[in-house]
Order: sequence, then structure tokens, then C-alpha cells
Amino acid sequence: MRLLHTADWHLGRLFYGTYLTEDQAYVLEHQFFDILRDSNIDGILLAGDVFDRSVPPIEAVELWDSIITKIAMDYKIPLFVIAGNHDGPERIEVGRTMLAQSKVFVWGTPEHCQKPLLYDFEDGVAAICAIPFSEPRRIAHSLQDVFDDNNVAYHDYDFVYQQWSDYLVNQIPRGMRSIALSHIFASGGEIGGSERTISVGASEVVKPSVFTPFNYTALGHLHRSQRMGADYIRYSGSLLKYSFDEYTQNKSFTIVDMNTKGKVEIETIPIVSKRDVVVLEDYFDNLLNNELLRNAHENDYVMVRLLDTTPVLDGMAKLRQCFPHCMTLELVGRMEQQSVDVTEPIYRNLDERQLFCQFAKAVWKEPLSQEQQAYMDRLWERIVKED
Repeated sequence: MRLLHTADWHLGRLFYGTYLTEDQAYVLEHQFFDILRDSNIDGILLAGDVFDRSVPPIEAVELWDSIITKIAMDYKIPLFVIAGNHDGPERIEVGRTMLAQSKVFVWGTPEHCQKPLLYDFEDGVAAICAIPFSEPRRIAHSLQDVFDDNNVAYHDYDFVYQQWSDYLVNQIPRGMRSIALSHIFASGGEIGGSERTISVGASEVVKPSVFTPFNYTALGHLHRSQRMGADYIRYSGSLLKYSFDEYTQNKSFTIVDMNTKGKVEIETIPIVSKRDVVVLEDYFDNLLNNELLRNAHENDYVMVRLLDTTPVLDGMAKLRQCFPHCMTLELVGRMEQQSVDVTEPIYRNLDERQLFCQFAKAVWKEPLSQEQQAYMDRLWERIVKED
């Protein structure tokens, strides 16, 4: 069977005050459905963060409704969806029983994830194990057959997810292929730049070994496409670049070919977005006068990092005449100059008296008078003697 693994759509995402719903719809309508049609996909694994927040904007809900309707009615391909940390778990489950009749299977809360779904594909049955994002305490409360007050570390994601995984694995018939969907922060994963922290500190980290028993694990949460110790435990990455920190990343859909024994082969299909996310670093005049650069990025979301050390008047307005979707401007040249101007004369090779004089000059906007300097000299000498 052939599966399409995707995650972290973040429908309704705001990017510097601009909703990306149109950009998301472009990829889904012009590429996602082409893959479903042309690549003989037998099932879709959507590993969380369907929406960007628990109460998404209407346009995002309408886009989601149109996507699942088209999958169910036109393509008739089973869709397996879990909630991520951005999703409202109860909200995303609305209509789940009715949707399941159209082969759209949605799991948001751990209460509905207590047993595998045994789905009959054309080449045989596979166990689908949903392990969506949830807080350890809620997981433990919903799986009372597994946890008790004596063995639960309520803030230990790794421990709780391991127990949850084992509980599902033990219910899979011997020899049956198994697929897990989970939305977690796997230890060793490379952060993309726009992921929201799941919890405080490092307690949210889950070891990839939690998913070793499954033939394939479709992960969501980290926005960079990557394998987690093995090809069969993977993040697909996000649908789009959601931060300028991600501008060097190549987004993709993951195609998983699984044979009847559960062995997998992986293929990635690059995502071609409507607008790219780019960072341009140069001097102001160079950016304005580079026609090739303007033509290449006139439709892209742009961050400009100026190397100029002198003030630039109306910089953003002039840049947007060349790059209409310039979103932010950083004055890296001036910041570096200011850093040198402040630190070198004040802090390098200065003793305590000289440091105080520099401080007084900065505060009072003028150097110490002769009388003040004499008083400070006497004070320093007294301090030195007392030491």
C-alpha cells in the first residue's frame, strides 16, 4: 500500500499580520490533490496541527471542510487525522462518528484512542494507532487500565507516551502491520523556528524508541522534514514555511510504500508554494537597483537585512516598491556599528575609575568637572586603602 504522510498544516496561520489561508489552499488544491490522483495513494496520514489555534478563523474551517469533503466524496481515500498541540481536541472531533462512515477518521482526545483501528486496505489489514498530543495527566486519567497513582509521573511525557504506545501495541494481532500517528517533540529532533513549545522546560520530550514497535510512525510537530533514528519514524514537516528561520528549509510531502510484511520505502515530493519565504541581506541601494533580484522575489515574503551603517529614510516604503511582500526590516549594519562604538572605548582596557567616568558621562551627557573628578579621586583612594 502507498500512504501520504503530511502534518502541521496550521490552517488560519497569521504571518506578520497576513493570513496564509490563500497560500495553504494553493498547495492543497494544486499539489496535494494532484498527488492523490497521480500517485495511487491508498491512505492519508495527517499527524496533527490541522489548525493554527484551537478556535480557528472561519476561512480556515471552510478550507478544512472543503478538503475533507473532496477527499471523501471525490477521491474516496481514507484519511487518518490526529490533533496537535495547536488544535482544539474536542472541536476537531466534531462529527467524528459520521465522518468515519466516509472514511475520515479523526482522533483528538485520548479517551477515543484506547484501541487500534483495524483498517482493511487492498493488500491487507493494518492497525492504525492514534497517539495525538495530550497532557500526561489527561492521558493517565483516560487510560485507567494502564496507569495508577503509584506509577504515573504526571509531568513526564516520555514515560506516559511509552505506556500509551505499549498499551496499543499489545492489542495489535500478531503479525499484523501497524502504523502510528503521533504529535510530539521527539528527542534529537531539529527545531524549525516556528514551533510552539509544548510545555515548560524539557519535560515534553519523547524518545523516538517509543515508536520502535510500529512498522511506520507518522510524526507531527517539528516543521523540518526529518527521520528520527530510522526511516520508519519520521516527521513530514510543515505544509509551508511559517517563519523566516525556516527560509532555508525545503518543504515536502512524504510518500510511504509499505509491503505486506510491513517493510517501508520512503519518497519525498517537494512542495511548491505560491510564495516563497526569503531573506535578503545587502546594502539598501544594491537591493533597489538589482532588477534580477526584484523579478525573482517580487511575489515572495521577504525579510531584508540591511548592511548600511548610515540611516535609511523611508526604508520599508521604498523596499515595498520593489518587493511588495516585504514583511520586516533589520538594520544589521547599524546594530553592529553601535555594538562596536559602545563596547570598545568604554569597556576595553579601562580601570574602575575610568569606567565610572564613562558611566557618569553617559548619564549626565557631560564629563565630570574638575571638582567632581578630584572628589572621586579622593574617594577611590580611600576605598583602595580600606581594601
